[in-house]
Amino acid sequence: MPSSCLTRAVTHLRVAHLGLRDMEASDQDRVLLGFFGVAVFGRSVTLALQHLKTWDEPAFLAWYEPWVAQMRQDPLCRFFYELRTDILHDVVPMVGVVLGAWGQNALRPGSVTVLDRPVPTEHRGKPIDDTSTSNLCRLYLAYLDELVESSHALVWQIQDAWQAGHA
Repeated sequence: MPSSCLTRAVTHLRVAHLGLRDMEASDQDRVLLGFFGVAVFGRSVTLALQHLKTWDEPAFLAWYEPWVAQMRQDPLCRFFYELRTDILHDVVPMVGVVLGAWGQNALRPGSVTVLDRPVPTEHRGKPIDDTSTSNLCRLYLAYLDELVESSHALVWQIQDAWQAGHA
């Protein structure tokens, strides 16, 4: 049923938000798990929504293609897409958890750092001033919140048409 795509997307998004909350914990394992959770379940949001094309591909593509074009060009979205791919399919990326820090621009102890790739410095055509992993996660999840919110009208349009055909 088409509405199940939205249910799955919202569930994945909630789990990704829990990952961000875990990143604020003091337990290093939860911080790392939270960061990986944002990457993996954040990407799962878009995968769940892509199942809508099963019921109405033209309507789905009309809504989704502008989002895909934006995500492909966006350094922040690419960062999380590639991170998720590496976590699940390739070599787990090199990450570290800051145990202690000193100085004006030092990372907060407990922060996650990605050691084997540059962090994005731009999102939606604007510079990212705070490139800490927790802020990158916040920006990514805000983007996904907007994506899911924008899908609601489409989902219910497809759901109504599907139900009318099965009545």
